[in-house]
Amino acid sequence: MKLIAKKPCSFGGKQFFIGDEIPSGLVLDAKMQEKLGVVAIANNGAKESETNSDAFFSREQVEKMVAEAVNNTVLEMKQKELQEEGFLSEGTVKISVKGDSDEDNGRQTVVLATPEEIQMAFSIMQMNAADGAEAIAGIGSENVLILLHAADTRKTIKDAAKKQADNIFSISDSSKGSVEGNVTTGANPDGVDT
Repeated sequence: MKLIAKKPCSFGGKQFFIGDEIPSGLVLDAKMQEKLGVVAIANNGAKESETNSDAFFSREQVEKMVAEAVNNTVLEMKQKELQEEGFLSEGTVKISVKGDSDEDNGRQTVVLATPEEIQMAFSIMQMNAADGAEAIAGIGSENVLILLHAADTRKTIKDAAKKQADNIFSISDSSKGSVEGNVTTGANPDGVDT
C-alpha cells in the first residue's frame, strides 16, 4: 500500500507536496488521513492519477465501447438472420437472378456465390467493355459468368460471358463424353466373347 499526498502536508518531520509518495510508516492512521482528504491510498504501487485513469473511463470512451458492442451485436444478428433465411451459408451469398425473358421466360435462378466471385463480377462490371470481355475469357467460375450475364447490360459483356460459359460446358461435356463412350460390352479381358 502506498500513500500519495493530495495536499501539501508534513509527516514525521518531512514535508510532502501534492503527488508525492509518503512512506506508510510515517502515517499513523492512513484511513483517517484519506477521509480528511490529505492522502490517497494507492494499491499495486500506482499513483492515484494512474489508478484513476486505469480504473475509470471517460464518457467518450464508454460511448465508443457501447457503440462498438451494439454494432457487433447487430451485425451478428443480421448474419444469423440471413443464414436462417437461406441467404448466407458458410461463406456464400444466395443471389436470385432473373433470366433473359426470351430464353428463360423470366424465370429466377438462384446463384450461391462466394464473396470472391461477387467481387470478381463487380470488378469486371467496372471495366470498359473491351477490357471486361478480355477478362471474361479467363474466368472459370460459372457463378461469375451468370452474375455478369444477368447484371451487366452491355452486349459485349453479355456475349463474352455466354461464350465463356459455352466454352466451359463444352469442355466438361467432352470430358464426360469420353468417359461415357467407354461402355463395357460384357467381353472378358482377353477380348474373347463368352
